[in-house]
Amino acid sequence: MDFFKKILIVLSVTFFLLGCNKPGYPDNVNVERIDTSKLQGLLITPKHGVQRNSLPRITAIVLGGSEGGYYTASQTAVALAQKGIAVVVVGYFGTKNLPTTLKEIPIEYVDYALDYIDSSPTLSRNHCGQVPIVGSSRGAELALLVGAHNDNYSPVIALSPSSHVWGAMGDINAAAWTFNGNPLSFVPRHSQPDYSVEKFIGLDYFKQDLNHPDAADKQIDASNIKGQVLLLAGDDDKLWPSATMAGILQKDIASKGVSVRVKSIVYPNAGHIISPGLPSNLTQFTNDDGQTVILGGTPEGNAMAQSDALKQMVNIIKAPNCYTSTASFNHDKLDDLRDFLKTSNTSSLVLMRGGKVIFEFGDIYQKHTIHSIRKPMLNALYGIYTDQGLIDLNASLFELRIDDITPLTEIEKSATVRELLQSRSGVYLPAAATSQAMLDKLPARGTFTPGEKYAYNNWDFNVAGAIFEKLSGQSIYTAYYKEIAKPLGMKQFTGSNVTITRNTDITELEVDGFYQFESEKSKYPAYHFRMSAYDMALFGQLYENYGVWNNKQIISRDWIERSTTSYSVTNPYMDFGYGMLWNVIIPKADRPNKAFYHTGVGVHMLGVYPSSDLVFVHRVQTETEFEFDQQNLYVIIGKVFDALEDSQKL
Repeated sequence: MDFFKKILIVLSVTFFLLGCNKPGYPDNVNVERIDTSKLQGLLITPKHGVQRNSLPRITAIVLGGSEGGYYTASQTAVALAQKGIAVVVVGYFGTKNLPTTLKEIPIEYVDYALDYIDSSPTLSRNHCGQVPIVGSSRGAELALLVGAHNDNYSPVIALSPSSHVWGAMGDINAAAWTFNGNPLSFVPRHSQPDYSVEKFIGLDYFKQDLNHPDAADKQIDASNIKGQVLLLAGDDDKLWPSATMAGILQKDIASKGVSVRVKSIVYPNAGHIISPGLPSNLTQFTNDDGQTVILGGTPEGNAMAQSDALKQMVNIIKAPNCYTSTASFNHDKLDDLRDFLKTSNTSSLVLMRGGKVIFEFGDIYQKHTIHSIRKPMLNALYGIYTDQGLIDLNASLFELRIDDITPLTEIEKSATVRELLQSRSGVYLPAAATSQAMLDKLPARGTFTPGEKYAYNNWDFNVAGAIFEKLSGQSIYTAYYKEIAKPLGMKQFTGSNVTITRNTDITELEVDGFYQFESEKSKYPAYHFRMSAYDMALFGQLYENYGVWNNKQIISRDWIERSTTSYSVTNPYMDFGYGMLWNVIIPKADRPNKAFYHTGVGVHMLGVYPSSDLVFVHRVQTETEFEFDQQNLYVIIGKVFDALEDSQKL
């Protein structure tokens, strides 16, 4: 008898006897049968609780293993639904209108579940625009294959996973999976299982086949998954070497991308059955022939694994980090970048991916003034407080009782908070921290009405800061520390601040920010930030993650998308624009990916490049006399992207 077929029979009978084949469902979930010409499965959703603003519920796909059907997978789906996650359970063989066994199953079949989610008004992809997919055993193999072939799936969660493609069940010469109509090459069977033994353990037979030379090119290309991968295995899995195979997957993904993209947990004293919702006492099974098939683990070890696995799964499903690129850096070219930086008077530079510094130059922990990059810092606070309903972007200056030492006209008072953030207020007045060059570029007062024209000016930005403090009842620096710096674990920023005078020596400051008043121009101060390159990179990573940090949504994706949408074209030749306190690199035919950035006095820069999973921070020590050729900043950016191999270049 084929080994896979034997295991299928054992597991199917076992789950049936344990009451898992057609389970009753708890009262706190809704279960609907999905029975269409394209898809067989179940929709399991939380019964109670309405999401904020009645938004569609984030939905995951769950795949069962070699037992076939979808009822066993439904137990894991119930566990997820009880934590507030909607789940589409997909049967891909062994049930109505599907193949009877796991043989030549198109991996594209799972896409019907994706279509089902996309067509439902109550179900939703996650904030990365992807759908989480969960699989156990052979279902984990399928989940990894699906994620490797289709960017729409992430995070990929594989319980008791396989690192390689295995063959069909019941036919050792046939493929289990196909893609685009072609069979996927699989690990050949060289081992000779002895089915006559009293206690049957499959582990060593799988190891023999896995270690055979002709298995090498049958490995799943999990490094091609554009998203997070969570690998969960038991160290006492007696069915197959899932812990070893999880290690193979982790090493492959980490070596070709960002190590934080993949997380692997091996549970002590746990066996093959570690999926939440399944019986933790399922460590072995005796079949009708009196033979005992060992699955491994102890009931206590399995239970601990299932409990932690559920926690890990819920966290990553509800708040994933978003990854797009699988490109890696050429270290020789990074060395060339470092050599150039040594000649450029750059004070520090950070390249960050997934919250990890992958390249640094200079003292990345020295804090000094970030100049105009203060605007994205304020953007974050506006996003949080607007989403909380404490700030109305449509409120006018008149409604907020905003005036200045040069009184505003009635038309100027009609400008909204939103137009301030877009630098389209139509108010062209002197302001603190405004250079003569900036002032010279402003239109004559009254030339344009609010919302009619973009004009980069500090009056808008300074007043936006004052309005935030008025509506939030706290200083910008206190709010930033509480809402951003502390949750992100910034190393230097604590929120300390002072108000400077004309006699203040900026180079002697130790604070994180300072207010700069110029009372002859305006009653509203400029709010300056002093930050290190490292802390700035963490902030950029928050935006790269679409607002998620440590499984918590700090800023909504919707706010980040709105903020980094261009409302004004600032450079028609380069297709650059301005959003809300962010510069935007607008997608176009030969550059399909949006990015966003802000500069400070033309030499500091914070850039966020989602298509390359990259945060870029460049600093120059401008609190003292400095020499830096602004053109060198463009050279440095070019060298960074030249070092990215197989990247979607900007």
